[in-house]
Amino acid sequence: MSVSSTPVHSEDQLTPGQQKALNDAYRRLRTAVVDYEPFVGHAIKPGESVPIHNLDEVARAQAEVEAAERELWRLREELLGWVRPSWAPNATLVADWFSDDDAIYDEIDAGSVR
Repeated sequence: MSVSSTPVHSEDQLTPGQQKALNDAYRRLRTAVVDYEPFVGHAIKPGESVPIHNLDEVARAQAEVEAAERELWRLREELLGWVRPSWAPNATLVADWFSDDDAIYDEIDAGSVR
């Protein structure tokens, strides 16, 4: 099978079982992203407390997004002949949110943040 940046096959050419597998993968990723959203930063209004999340819950949610995304791209490649473009960002984008320059914020006393 050849692999390209554009689909070799359309979803219309897939068998009902293949379409179901692809739709299930789309649904799994959408659900995982929705479940991950509470852990994504947002603007904090004056007087609003900074949310504190359980790191294990964040890690589980992020791992599910990553696993769902890998499965979707695996199926796209297998069924449609479509390889993930090198420029496509990960669904979680966590690596893009933080840099070594942000490490100073890890040293802030949690009691002083409101």
